[in-house]
Amino acid sequence: MTPRPVRPARLRSRAVAALTLAAFLAGGGTGCSVLEDTARPDGTTRAAAELPADRDRARSKENAQAFRAWTETHGTEAQKAAAARVDRVIGTWDAQAGNAYVSTDIGGGRTPVADPQGAADAIAEAFSSWKDSAAGFVSVYDVYGHAVVTNHRF
Repeated sequence: MTPRPVRPARLRSRAVAALTLAAFLAGGGTGCSVLEDTARPDGTTRAAAELPADRDRARSKENAQAFRAWTETHGTEAQKAAAARVDRVIGTWDAQAGNAYVSTDIGGGRTPVADPQGAADAIAEAFSSWKDSAAGFVSVYDVYGHAVVTNHRF
């Protein structure tokens, strides 16, 4: 039995790289993405990284006022402080499904937020206590419209 010839390491690494690239491209070549799509209850998706357009500012301001009032009465101290930063609540929801997009002044309000993630989490928790839906999701956005919390179930 004769021994197999040994391939040089450089040739083996090129072959491995070529096979890896082929597998990546065959799999769709999407790789990792900074922007993730958010599933909606109706089966469609929406990029969760940016606050959606507000088509009814008066209604979203009323929603925010109702949310702040409810939180002031029923929320924890952390939720009350965080809810004071809510500017608008965009979206529709009912007992079956819905999506809510909460616009805040986190990251740019009159006073700085010591823990932006904690404030956004408190807002999402308060919202899930305020509204209940079989398949509802709330996302919280900073002053620049960037997502801080996405798809918190309510």
